[in-house]
Amino acid sequence: MQKSRRLGPLVAVALACATVSSAQHYQADFPPEEFRARWNSILERIGNEAVAVAQGAPLTSGFQLPRQSNTFYYLCGIETPGSYLLLDGRTRRATLYLPPRNERLERSEGKVLSAEDAELVRRLVGVDEVRAVTDMGTSWPVGDAKVAIYAEHAPAEGHAESRHEREAADTAIAADPWDGRLPREARFVELLRLRNPRAPIRDLTPLLDDLRSVKSPREIALVRRASQLAGLGVLEAMRSTEPGAWEYQ
Repeated sequence: MQKSRRLGPLVAVALACATVSSAQHYQADFPPEEFRARWNSILERIGNEAVAVAQGAPLTSGFQLPRQSNTFYYLCGIETPGSYLLLDGRTRRATLYLPPRNERLERSEGKVLSAEDAELVRRLVGVDEVRAVTDMGTSWPVGDAKVAIYAEHAPAEGHAESRHEREAADTAIAADPWDGRLPREARFVELLRLRNPRAPIRDLTPLLDDLRSVKSPREIALVRRASQLAGLGVLEAMRSTEPGAWEYQ
């Protein structure tokens, strides 16, 4: 009898997961006006002779759910791998660049927002324009102009990893004599310098850190709810613990 009662929550979780996997890849916690407020705060800080660019997380290489970096998610809520956001201080416009539709990804993850969904994305996110990543070109974002470009120099948090853990892993890879790859953020900055030789490249990370340190009412409510759910999970784990059980169980 006890076992049958406990199947209820498990079935509910399974159904919820099935629903999420087939749903639109977009959050419902933050409206467009909240993103616009965040963009305006960035634009006020960088001034009218600069642009800020953010690079979303890449497509995963295996059978795992794509998980957006925390900072890109903070800026627009978009989960689509391979996306970019441009905040232009000269025009005070926000442009989101999305990859083309990925039918292979959608067969396993459900609908994923792409450049084909431009009208829907403008409505959901509040950006002024949605374009395809193929429109970025080799001189994106400013071309032959002395306009400062702000980009993240430090890694953002990702799935089960903090910035410190990312930095430690990047350092180990760079020090490996048979590897030596640049961190993804460093490679992005390098490409920006190569393709915009007249533009000074500045670090967007401290600015984002300052903004994210002050939570909005919606963020506070989400953090509170997440903490409540985590607490319930810990209590259930304690109730389920018995002699001989391993931590992974």
